[in-house]
Amino acid sequence: MKSTSFFSPRIAPSARMIFACCTLLLLAACESTPPELDSSLIPESQRKDYQLTMSKAKACPINLAELIDMRSSKDLLVGSSNVTEDTLYSLLQQSLEAMNVSPDIEAATSVKVVLNRAFVKSLGSNMVATVVLNVLYKPDNADEYSPAATFRGQSVNVNASVSEKESSQIAIDAMKTAIHDATKRIKSSLLPNCGNTLSELEAV
Repeated sequence: MKSTSFFSPRIAPSARMIFACCTLLLLAACESTPPELDSSLIPESQRKDYQLTMSKAKACPINLAELIDMRSSKDLLVGSSNVTEDTLYSLLQQSLEAMNVSPDIEAATSVKVVLNRAFVKSLGSNMVATVVLNVLYKPDNADEYSPAATFRGQSVNVNASVSEKESSQIAIDAMKTAIHDATKRIKSSLLPNCGNTLSELEAV
C-alpha cells in the first residue's frame, strides 16, 4: 500500500491544540455516514443551509419496520450500577419518533434499525457515551433492504465528584444525546429518498 508522509514547520501551541481537536472530531466521525457537526461549529454563512437540511431530515417520514437490540451485553455498566436494556431501548425509540421514524407511519421508505453497541467511558472528569447503530433501508419500489450502514453517535458530559446515583443519570443523559446524534445522521442520509414530501420546506 502506498503511503505518503507530510512534514510541516514548527506549529504554535494554540495551533497544535486546534489541530488536535479537529483530528479528534474526524476520528469520532469515521464510523458514521454522513458526518454531522454541532451547529455551533458551523460558520454563520452556512448555518441557515444546515438548519434547513436538519429541518428537512426531521420532517421526512420514515416507516420503522424493525427495531432490534443485538448487543451481546444488554445492560450498560456505569461504575457498579446498570442502565437497563429497557431504558436504552426506550431512549432509542423516543429519539427515532422525534425524528419522524415510527412503525405507525405509512411511508414509501422503511428502515430496520439495530442497536449494535452502547457504552460509556470515563475520560478525566468527563463521561463519554457512544452508540453504534446498523441501519438497513428500503426505498420506494425496492424489493429488498439495502446492506447495513453503520451510524455512530457520541456525547461528552461532565462527571466530576458525583454520587453513584448521579453518575448513572449522567450516563443516561449522555447516552440520550449520543442516540439523538446517531438518529440525526440516519435521517440526513435518507433525504434523497424523501421525494416530494419535503416540497413545502424547500419553498421556505
